[in-house]
Order: sequence, then structure tokens, then C-alpha cells
Amino acid sequence: MKNRLIITVSDIKGTKSYNVHQFIKKVLFSLILIVLCIIGGSFWLISYLDKEIQSVKKNKEIEFKILNEKEEKLLAQNKLYSIQIKSKVKDIDELNQKLDEIHTIIGVGKNATKSEITKKTLAAININKKKYTLMVIPNGKPLKKSRVSSHFGYRINPITKRKQFHRGIDLAAPKKTPIIATADGIVEHVQPKNIGDYGRVIRLSHNYGFKTTFAHMNKTYVKLGDIVKKGQIIGSVGTSGRSSGPHLHYEIRYASTLLNPKNFIKWNLDTYDSIFKNERKVEWESLISLIKDQHQTALQ
Repeated sequence: MKNRLIITVSDIKGTKSYNVHQFIKKVLFSLILIVLCIIGGSFWLISYLDKEIQSVKKNKEIEFKILNEKEEKLLAQNKLYSIQIKSKVKDIDELNQKLDEIHTIIGVGKNATKSEITKKTLAAININKKKYTLMVIPNGKPLKKSRVSSHFGYRINPITKRKQFHRGIDLAAPKKTPIIATADGIVEHVQPKNIGDYGRVIRLSHNYGFKTTFAHMNKTYVKLGDIVKKGQIIGSVGTSGRSSGPHLHYEIRYASTLLNPKNFIKWNLDTYDSIFKNERKVEWESLISLIKDQHQTALQ
């Protein structure tokens, strides 16, 4: 009987005995042991996973805290940079204001006192010399149809709302209106991308020290070094740069001196002599004599 297991079951009907082989006993024991191992392993695994989850959670919290700290630092740095940029912009505006004041002192903001061109020189200018002058020195309208939205000289800047010297004249016109060269010349500078205060801009260099600048353009149609003729379309009106609406900012310079474009826009063959009285910052006497001599040589 040593290899058998006797199981006794009692109920209301009586008591019954069953003989179970020892092998079955071992199997049952093994199953119980396996179940206990599985339960124990499960508890251990759950505990291990819980610890890992807690560790990951803790690491995530630390990372999140670090990210928050970095974000706060970046926001603080951005705020500081923003303040510094505003300060620099203010410094630049103040510097521009001082430059404008210097321009005014040296005669940019008021009529110069150069003497008028002599009647003898005027008398020597025939119709061909006049036409040649109007081909090589900026004159006429850079836009066929436009209205003046801001004049040359001191004004309240529409963007900064501060008094500032306006270096040219603003001509309001619909976007994409063609812009034409006002004299023969060469493209000295072109910025086809919307960068800076002037945005898309073209500067032309003309004969005898004159230069014209066209700013806030929608598109530029010429490249650096291109030769352009009077009346040639070089771009179109836009709102690039610091602009409150579609317009052309048009500048004229003579030997780095800013000139009032209004006087040159009105200059044509019929009003030829008017420029010598209205614009006194140009050495017209010497300039016209030089043009006369060069034109005379070219004809020989």
C-alpha cells in the first residue's frame, strides 16, 4: 500500500475512500508547485515592471522638468534678445535721425546757394544737346500713372510714427505697375529678395555722377551690371520691405548728395531751363559745359 494514496471523502450519505496511485500524487504536487512558481513569478514580474514604470515615469518627470527649465530659459533669452533688438532698432533710428540732421546742415534739406547757370551757357545749348542731356540725366516719371503719397524731406514716418528725413519721394500706384528707368545707365545694385527696409530694390548709376534708387518693388527685371535705356521697364510696384501699401520709393542722388525727385520728375524738353533754378545743389554750369564739349567731340 505504500505506492498508493488513500483519499477519504465524507458527506451526508456516508464516507467513501479512494485509492490514488503515488505517481498521481507526484503529478499533483508538481502541478501545485508549478502554479505556485507561476504565481510567484507573476508577482515578481509585476513588481519589477511596476518599478520600471515608476523609474521611467520619474525619468520622464525629470526630463519634462529639464525641458520646462530650458523652455523658460529660452523664453527669457528670446525676451532679452527682443529687448536688445528693439534697442538696436531705436539706436539705428536715432543714428538715421542724426544723419538726417547732418544732411540738413550740409544743405540736403534746404536749397543750396550755388549760383544759377549763366545765360551764355544756356544759349549755347541747342535742341540736340538738350535731348542728349535728358537721355543721360534722370528726368520724367518712373511710373506712367501715380500720385505722390509722401514728399521729399522731413515727415512723420508712417511705420515708426516718428519725425524722420525722407530721402526720396513715394509714388502710390497699383501693385505690379511697371517701373521705368528715367535715364540711360547701368545696374549698380539689385536686391531681388524681400530683405531690409527697402525690400526689393534697384539702384542705377548714370552719367555725370547721378544715381537713382527704386525701392519696395514687387519684382526686379534686371541683373547687376545690366545696361538699361531710358524708358526701359526694370521692375514693378510692390509692398516689399517696410511699406504700408503698394508704392514706389524713388530717390535721386548727385555725387552722394540727395536731390528732390519732384524737380526732376517735372523736368522735360518743354521745361528744360526750370531745373537750373529749382535744383541748386548741382554744379550745372560745369556739368552743362562738360556735356556740351563731350557732345561736340562725339559729333566730330
